[in-house]
Formats: sequence, C-alpha cells, structure tokens
Amino acid sequence: MIDLSPKERYLKILEGKKVDRVSCSCPLQTGTADLMKLTGSYWPDAHKNAVKMADLSYGAWEHMGLESVRVPFCLTIEAEALGCGIDIDSPKSQPAVKKHVLTDPSGLEDLKVPNPEKDCRMPVVGEAISILKEKVGDELPIIGGILSPFTLAGHLRGVENLLIDTFDNPGFVEDVVSFASEVAIEYSRFLLEMGADSICLIDPSATTELIGPDMFASLAGPMNKKVIDKINAPTVLHICGDTTAILDSMEKTGANGVSVDPLVDRKVAKSKIKDSILVGNINPVETLLFGDVEKVKAEARQCIDDGVGILAPGCGLSPNTPLENVKAYTELVRGN
Repeated sequence: MIDLSPKERYLKILEGKKVDRVSCSCPLQTGTADLMKLTGSYWPDAHKNAVKMADLSYGAWEHMGLESVRVPFCLTIEAEALGCGIDIDSPKSQPAVKKHVLTDPSGLEDLKVPNPEKDCRMPVVGEAISILKEKVGDELPIIGGILSPFTLAGHLRGVENLLIDTFDNPGFVEDVVSFASEVAIEYSRFLLEMGADSICLIDPSATTELIGPDMFASLAGPMNKKVIDKINAPTVLHICGDTTAILDSMEKTGANGVSVDPLVDRKVAKSKIKDSILVGNINPVETLLFGDVEKVKAEARQCIDDGVGILAPGCGLSPNTPLENVKAYTELVRGN
C-alpha cells in the first residue's frame, strides 16, 4: 500500500476505508506540563494567545508523535463568548466555568449566537488553526474541538439546574439545547474555514451518569446529529463515562468516529457500532498518567487487537502525563 500521510490516514479511517495501520491521532486535549516546558508555551497564556496555542498543539506531534494537531485545550470557549464567568488563570489546570449566565430561564431571550470572528477567544482558536495550517500543510490533520449542545447548555444554566429543568421546565431545556446547537454549528463552520480538517464534539454532560439513555436518544443525541449534519465535515463524538447503553444512539448522530472512555468494553463497543469508527481508549489515568512504558504498550496492543481505528486516550491527557508514556504508544503504532 502506498505510504499515507497522517492526515490522509486519519481521514480515510473516518471514511471507513482500508488503510495500512491504525492512526494515533488524538481528537482530545493534548496539553501537558512536559510539552509546555519543551515548547515554552505555558497555560494560561496558551489558552489566550494564538501563537502559543499553536506552538503547544504542534508540540504534541513534534515531541510525542501524536499524528494530529488539536486546539483548544479547554471546554470553555463557547461559554465565555456567551457571557459565562471563566476561571482561566491557573498554570496547572484547564479553565472552568465559574459563573453561569442563565441564572433565570428568561435570560435565554437575550442571548445571541456569538460571532466567531470577533467574540472572546473564538478568533484566537481560529488564528491558532491558521498558524497550524502553515506549519503542517497537508501532513497532519488539524482537529478543532467544540462543545456539544447539551454540555454547552449545562455551562450556560449550570448542570444541576439544567437537570432539574428537565423535570420542571422541559420546554426550556429543549430551547436552550437548540440554541446551543446553533452556536456549535456557527463555531464549527468558522474553525473549518480557518483550516480545520475535522471537528471533535465533546459532550461530557451527556454521560449516562447524568442523563439516561432515553434522554440522550431524544434530545442530546439528535442535537449532536443536527450539528454534524449541518457542518458536513469529518467528525468524532466523545462522551465520558460508561456509554455502553448509548453507543447505538451515539452512532445515530452520524459521527464518523465514536470516542469511548476506558469504562467501555471495546469488544462490546465493536459489536454495537456498525458504521462508525471506534476511537480510544487507552486509560488516561491508570495507564498514561500513572503507568509505565510497558503497561502503555500492552494496553495499546490490546486496543489495536480489539479493533480501534484511531488509537487515542480514552479522555483528554492529564497535564501531568509523562511524555515517555505517550511516545511509547505512538512509536509502537509506527513500528519504531
């Protein structure tokens, strides 16, 4: 088979085509303390400055061998652009929402879909993608990470309040999640225009630990499908926790790749997912953070044997993940 570039391999895998080997691209968060030292791009500056964001992202390829570049490094871009308060200044942890904008449901009437070219850090992420495009050309896939609608709705309202609303005010929940889907569509289109090759939708609040399979199938899943259908680009959908009960609904969103947490049995996932590509699911804590090189290699081999198409961590990398542990599985994939 003709040698494929990492970008060609990643995209062909998501298209369901046969390739020479699995990809070790990473559609999830890749920023680590080791990479920050090597690139000189540290949090929180790499959350705010496009050059530093791009440099830290590129470091995952340059120093770890991850076959992709991915931005941003947090899940707060959209919420901040909509007026939520963000805790962003920690050098050791990802930004988090600290103040929700929809303290009263009536506030939804005042919210407008942000302009990604102007509002808060959305243009920073776009500029970082443009910089990365200059760096990697067509060698590596550029992956833009966005929040799925249900999780963004939770950021706007507060997850606990949103879950209460599902009983007390279900019409409002549908409205706020629908609004969040329009934000996701507009932001995704902007990232693709700036040079992203693929979009990864992150939906941690749609885990079965918070909502049941029925609610995912009736609300969170269809809103992900709405986004995926509208943006018409290669996509990966990631949901944390044991998503075994909703794997079929995740596939029905139309996502090309279904990214699973280590709690999901890969063989069961392969039996339930018929058309999408399985992405994952090396344990990011027990194996990549606290394990050694041999443990990483053993789990990586098992993931490949179990049928993953894209070998990746089962969640975003912990900032303290040792560089050598990530290199252990990327080098294994490439036969180094």
